[in-house]
Order: sequence, then structure tokens, then C-alpha cells
Amino acid sequence: MSEIINKIKQLLKSDFENKLFNSSVLNLNDKSNDLRYHNFCYSIRELSRHFLHSLAPNVLVENCSWFAPVAGTSGPTRAQRIKFAIQGGISDDSLDSLEFDLDELQKTIKEIKNIIDSLSKYTHINPENYDLTETEIETKSQVVLDKFALLVETINQYRDHLKKYLDDIIEENMIDTVISNSYENIDMLAPHFSLNYGIVEDYHVIEISDIEIILKVIGSISVTLQYGSRQERRNDNGLDLNENFPYETHIRYTIEDEFPNDNFAIDPFDVDTSSWYGDDMTD
Repeated sequence: MSEIINKIKQLLKSDFENKLFNSSVLNLNDKSNDLRYHNFCYSIRELSRHFLHSLAPNVLVENCSWFAPVAGTSGPTRAQRIKFAIQGGISDDSLDSLEFDLDELQKTIKEIKNIIDSLSKYTHINPENYDLTETEIETKSQVVLDKFALLVETINQYRDHLKKYLDDIIEENMIDTVISNSYENIDMLAPHFSLNYGIVEDYHVIEISDIEIILKVIGSISVTLQYGSRQERRNDNGLDLNENFPYETHIRYTIEDEFPNDNFAIDPFDVDTSSWYGDDMTD
């Protein structure tokens, strides 16, 4: 069982989740308490609830265009939280227009909901599951832990699947506009510079929120650093240096019916000019 415990610890995201999980395991190991298995199951169920809420807070889910309150509930339902945890604010219609497999998505959401529902049944205390043997407790606890790990992994894997799908829709020439942006921290290296060319080396979707799809872009730029006053340059006493620098930035596409679309913002470029100063540069 130690293997699945260590696996879950690596899947959890916050200090609170880790503390709650550690407490759950302590409950399970308290052999002086006849309710240790049930307390353990209850704690794991609560952990699943907190985990899902951390991925899909009320305010973000309710801000999605696809969200609609369900009668008799206060706040988003479990299915709506799972939906947000996977697809953020992207509507089903938009995914359908992108030819994403909606049937498979709905099947996955249902499977995740069933996993969470199954965790609840282990918290029930009945005569037949009260006086469990050590072997029964170990076997049943393994099942509970396996289900929780499956819950987390299924959400993570399917969300990554959607990100990769969106990556494949974007063509490199769609993000070339990034290269023409300002490279402000190069200004510190020379009074003047000219941009020769820029290269996009990699890009991928890193986040899908309630309102935007965030694309991380990595590349390099070639610049000519120009030194010397106008008089010096007229007298051929100026200096031009050709340099290449890596850069990183983000394109933030507003979630609309189409993706990618023209409604986007580009973060200020983070151009890495550390190579210019050499490895022995000190603060």
C-alpha cells in the first residue's frame, strides 16, 4: 500500500491536501479505533471534494458561458466542476466546431463523477462492514486509494489531451506576430538595435481558464546591437554586433466560438540576455 500512498502524495497540489491525506492515513493506521476504516474513507471522500473545488472554484465555474444553475442546488454541481476542470470556459459547441470528440468527453466526465460517487459508499457504517478483519481493511483501503488516484489522473490526463488537441490546431504562421513585439530589455545593451529575424521554436497550450486559453511561446531572436554616436558611425568608428537571444512569452486568447481567433493579448517578452554579460556576472 505504500506505493499507492506515495503516488497520491505526488498527485496532490496544496499543503492542505497533503495534510488531509496524511491525516487520512493516520486514521487508517489507528488500530485502537474500530471506525478507523470508515474515518479513513470519509477523509478520502472529503479530500476528493477539496481537490475538485481547488480545480474548479465556484466563481470561475459560474463565470463560464456554458454554466447554468441546476434547480435545487447551490453553486456548481459535481459534473459542472469536472467539466470545468477539463475544458475550462470552452463551450461544447466550440469544441464540436473544432471537431473534438464530445461523446468521449461526456463519457469521461461521467466516469469521473462515478468514481467520486463510489468513494461516498465506503463511508457508510453497517453491521456487515463494521467488524472488518485486518486483511479486509487493507484490501478495501487499497481499492479506495486506487479510486482516488484514478480520479486525479483521469482529470489530468484528459485535460492534457485537450491542450494537445488545441496545440495541433494552431499553425506556426498564426503566432509569427509575436516576433514583431517590443524587446525592451535589449535596450539596456546598446543605445540602438535592429531586429534581424525571430524564430518560434516551440509553443503549447499551458492553461485553459474560464475566459482565456493561454499559449506559451518559446523562440529566439537575432539582433544587431549598434554602438557609437552618429558622428562616430559616419566616421566608421561605430560598432555593430550581431547577437542571438532566447525569448519566452504568452499569447492569451479570449475564449470565443473560434480558436485561435483575433481577440488575443501578448505578454511582455522575457528575452534572456544573460549570455551577453558572461557566466561570471555577479549581482
